Amino acid sequence: MTAPPPGLQAERTVLAWGRTLPAVCLCLAAVVRSAIVHPHLAHVVAVAGACGAAAAVGAGAVTRHRRYRRRADDPRPLGLLIPAVVSLAVFATAGAALAAPA
Repeated sequence: MTAPPPGLQAERTVLAWGRTLPAVCLCLAAVVRSAIVHPHLAHVVAVAGACGAAAAVGAGAVTRHRRYRRRADDPRPLGLLIPAVVSLAVFATAGAALAAPA
């Protein structure tokens, strides 16, 4: 069995970040719409969390894309800061959205 070319995993990672960004932006749009229709403090927190998640996913996508363009077989991971910010922002968004009255 032959090993796959070294750049394929990095390319799949870049594509995954590219697919995640529109999904997070759609979630942000849904949370903003909910905040406009039902104004509540929890919705403001949810919008802030979704904005943080979108910004962090955008930063991750740009970082991975730039690294892939420079050298496709670069094995270095992304680091812990961007995934940590994405996780915290998603938890803040989910918690605030669940706490808000419907």
